[in-house]
Amino acid sequence: MSIVIPSYNDVELLREALRSIEETCVNVDYEVIIVDDYIDAAVQARLREFESPRVRVVLKDERLGFAGTVNIGMKLAAHDIVLLNSDIIAKPGWLEALQYSAYAIDPRIGMVSPKLVYPDGRIQYAGTYYARLLAPQWFGHLHVGSPATKLTANVAGYNASISGACVYITRAAFDLVGPLDDGFWLGFEDVDLGLRAWERGVRCYYQPAAMLVHYESASRGYSQGQRELASMRRFWRRWESQSLARTISDDAPVTFVIGEDADPQWREYAGALSDAIAQTGRDAEVRVIAASAEDDIVDGLAERRGIAVACDSASARAVWLAGTAGSLPVYLLPAVESIWHPGDSARQSEIIAGYRSEFDYIAPNRWTARQLQAETAWEARRRVAPAVLPSPLPESTSSCVVSIGADIATRAAIEEVCHATGFVASHYEGTPLRDEIADARPRAVVDLREHQSSLVPFALMSVGAVYLSRSDPRLAHEVLDGYNALLHASGDVQQLASSLTDALTDPVVHDELRSNGHASASRAAIAAAHGVVDALLDFSRAPV
Repeated sequence: MSIVIPSYNDVELLREALRSIEETCVNVDYEVIIVDDYIDAAVQARLREFESPRVRVVLKDERLGFAGTVNIGMKLAAHDIVLLNSDIIAKPGWLEALQYSAYAIDPRIGMVSPKLVYPDGRIQYAGTYYARLLAPQWFGHLHVGSPATKLTANVAGYNASISGACVYITRAAFDLVGPLDDGFWLGFEDVDLGLRAWERGVRCYYQPAAMLVHYESASRGYSQGQRELASMRRFWRRWESQSLARTISDDAPVTFVIGEDADPQWREYAGALSDAIAQTGRDAEVRVIAASAEDDIVDGLAERRGIAVACDSASARAVWLAGTAGSLPVYLLPAVESIWHPGDSARQSEIIAGYRSEFDYIAPNRWTARQLQAETAWEARRRVAPAVLPSPLPESTSSCVVSIGADIATRAAIEEVCHATGFVASHYEGTPLRDEIADARPRAVVDLREHQSSLVPFALMSVGAVYLSRSDPRLAHEVLDGYNALLHASGDVQQLASSLTDALTDPVVHDELRSNGHASASRAAIAAAHGVVDALLDFSRAPV
């Protein structure tokens, strides 16, 4: 193991860094290569005091900046490389966690960065992201200033780039990608290295189980000096076409990717959108992903180099990875999916951490868009209410009333109304398929479940029954009381019974509501197809 440390008049910091390495790498065969960039005789004399069988000090005659200094050390390294700043204090287990990530998770991983924290325990680095919505000329650090215990900051995963303050580079990755670009004097050289790695098929990774203290100034922000700005300009001359000025052809293929365990109605929606896009003459398809075949999907998307649409959290990582290979990554949100896993903080954190800045988001409603921004700071660029085009409105209904998700008390109230009006109630615990409900031709559907989007309500409206549900502000723009639905306050069984009685006994109420519900679902399905097509065109032409 070769640990390369650039030095710039930092003897005391360097002394503490070396001590922490010695204490945490007792059972590791390593060398330390210190490269001086301060070029001062007195400082160089003090640096020589660190020399030992394991520590080598390299002196030079001129200042080269961070990248040029680091490159001298990396070219002298004979093993895997750890690039480490001198203002770092290593914590126990850091190197083992980095090595494990580099070799035991994915053979394509070649660069791994740890979690870096300030001395007070706040996060300094927890992954790299493109700051497109905050300052699109910069790349930023995720979770800066948050406590080190923040759950989403402790989810390991693929990283948009690396941190030059600490990164583990396998020998194979270094031989393939090469050293830092020494044309960068200060800033962007580490991001550039990570992006070049992705470009060559080497994946970058973030491993929070490896933690180090970093004394970098906690007040450093986006305001930079002339050298940093010069590095920024150099960076964008190289990468502008892939970020700031990236465009995708208007006829680029579109692939909707969805998990194999996705809700059948959401999968039907993805298929309907794919069909709508195909009708415009574009190549569009749906691919179902299994975790065991993720790389096959990623490689296939990379070959298509079009728009890849993640339809759920199970497909998000594959689509994001496809984005590193040139696809345009889009996230069609069914909801902020962490809400589906109450009590499972690990799964919730994993889902939220999977919402990345590089995605363009399409939210199903305002509530989801606001929740996404609250959880991640990322904005949904479009809102499209999901719906699937229904079959024609049936001419008549049966004597059946369907309830879905009703508790015992609500079931009893529904049974009582049905008995009094000559109807028969059928109760479902789970989520029946739309066709199953449609075949029963119910006069009314009482839906007591919570929904994160309009997809299921519109599907149930479309079967030709009166739709009754609890009032939900998340769906206030699609499920309209007295027009296409009859709503009651949550827990108000008496109000539900009164509305159901009206739906069953008043032909005017029944005919208008079922007709309006079916028409609403039809209009929403057409609008959804147009909305998603327009959104994809917009994302293709204006990436930032």
